[in-house]
Amino acid sequence: MTASASGSGADRLARIHAHLRAIDHAVYVSTSVPAASSPDPDKLATVLPPEAKAFLATLADRFRDEVRQLHLVRQERQLQLDLCSTIDEARSLCVFRNGPYPDGDNWTINPLPQILRDRRVDIGDTSPARTDELVSALNSGAQGVQVDMDDGHCPSWKNVIHGHWNLLHAVRGKLPGITASPALLLPRPRAWNMDEENVLVNGHVMPGALFDFGVHMFHSGAHLTSTGRGPFFYLPKLESADEAALWTRIFAYTEATLGIPQHTIKAVVLIEHILAAFEMDAILFAMRHYSAGLNCGMWDYTASILSKFRAFPEASLPDRQAFVSMQTPFLSHYMHLLIATCKKRQAPATTGMAPFVLAGATPDAQAAMRLKTTTGKTLEARAGADGALVFDPALVPLVQDIFATTAATGAVLPAPSPRDLLVLPQGHVTLQSVEFNLRVVLAYIESWVRQEGIAVLDNCVEDSATAEIARSQLWHWIKYQQRLQDSNIVVSLGLIHSLLGPLVPRVSPATRRLALHVLQVQGFPTFLTTFLQHQRLVWE
Repeated sequence: MTASASGSGADRLARIHAHLRAIDHAVYVSTSVPAASSPDPDKLATVLPPEAKAFLATLADRFRDEVRQLHLVRQERQLQLDLCSTIDEARSLCVFRNGPYPDGDNWTINPLPQILRDRRVDIGDTSPARTDELVSALNSGAQGVQVDMDDGHCPSWKNVIHGHWNLLHAVRGKLPGITASPALLLPRPRAWNMDEENVLVNGHVMPGALFDFGVHMFHSGAHLTSTGRGPFFYLPKLESADEAALWTRIFAYTEATLGIPQHTIKAVVLIEHILAAFEMDAILFAMRHYSAGLNCGMWDYTASILSKFRAFPEASLPDRQAFVSMQTPFLSHYMHLLIATCKKRQAPATTGMAPFVLAGATPDAQAAMRLKTTTGKTLEARAGADGALVFDPALVPLVQDIFATTAATGAVLPAPSPRDLLVLPQGHVTLQSVEFNLRVVLAYIESWVRQEGIAVLDNCVEDSATAEIARSQLWHWIKYQQRLQDSNIVVSLGLIHSLLGPLVPRVSPATRRLALHVLQVQGFPTFLTTFLQHQRLVWE
């Protein structure tokens, strides 16, 4: 309930706030921020009043050890893969983790609220810091907006505070230009690899995931509950069912602390990591009281294969424009397994984002992008998906119609084996594919230098997901001396330098340095965004 609701609800909220004010926590919010990244003081005070800081402190303290354990488990699993002598030995460590379940195998997720059952189209990659884009997405007629603090967002301190200021006003319909019937808001907090280094709780840096989730819940959890429009989330880059169970505990603790009815929070888990693909059923079970389904996205998922199997040249993928799509067997198996798992558990199954940007394209180019969108999303709808994401609001009616009118074929594919998810495509690498990946890496890093979070290249949006696959392929090709098709030339730093020449005038010196660093560093950076955050003095 909000303070404007009934007296009992207002009294309860007042007691919660009084309790939070009384908690003695040392919460330090950094003021030593470069001017370009410094937030507006009034917005900072609105987003982080004393009660919000106190709630963030309770959240951070309560889950600090569990988050630390999460990172230790991730490091251990990576080390196990790195120490394998062959890729087949590494593949053997990947096994399905499903049942047996405590109450038998006939469980389903909790029924969804009516407002969350139509999952045909969400707008994706919408940073809350890009105000006009957020308003346009809310007015698009889509079912939801993925308010993205992860893939499509540069988390400078200014952007973080401005984004949360926009979000708490958007929840209440108070951003100028929002229509009377906006799309649902589904914030996507930062993944666990990103910390909010401007906030220390009792001397510890606050995880970005807890900061984004906690700020949104503190300001808007009760309001969204009272209006029946949330709180709903996307959860990025989970690697296991244990991590899903951690989010379940975070949700339950937050509901109890803020006086929100149990199991009100709902979340879509993005299956964008290869290890999570082996635990989809277990993830749904861990989240069954809070689940709003699963989503499959191609590029983060594919990049995770390159990351996890970094020690093996066999994991280097060929030209992704020619050989990697949702029809490629390893991705097709992944999508069909996700859809089948969701159907069994009565959970929505959604697919990835159509990345096209129609504005500024020629009529022929627009027609080609619409055709590609129609072909791809029709394939996914026939496979049984309930919906997908788009970046451009202009594509919303097209994709809505596809998922409203295209019936699933009903074909039941054989259950994939672990090997099916890891039989990677064979093919060649061309000079053009090297240059394309380099352009994506430069464009994305330049967007970080400008604190924008995305770039539009050739009428396609490039976010951290596409940047991850691009830089991961380049790193693999350089390390393992990939030979170009019909040539004696191998991919090397010398080749990268030669290709940089014509591209350098388009980017800043900081971008060039960062790109070369991430491509030549001996130890593979697990996440490009973490790498960029740690190199922030170069770009801030």
